[in-house]
Amino acid sequence: MNKFFDFEEDIENEGWYHIKARCMDIWKPDGKVITFWLWGNSEQHIKELLKKGNNSYKNIEWIKKEKPTWES
Repeated sequence: MNKFFDFEEDIENEGWYHIKARCMDIWKPDGKVITFWLWGNSEQHIKELLKKGNNSYKNIEWIKKEKPTWES
């Protein structure tokens, strides 16, 4: 089975994840530590999303499943 579909089975952990990581696209070559939000099905799904693409996120300090302040 395709890995993409494995994440859809974990509806229980679906939601917003708050992430703190070093973005290598900002302040090159050292990067800058930033916090940001991603929607995902699990912490593992979020890690896979961060690895995809140009792989500009390094040194992930934490990933927390939280409710953002903009949601009531």
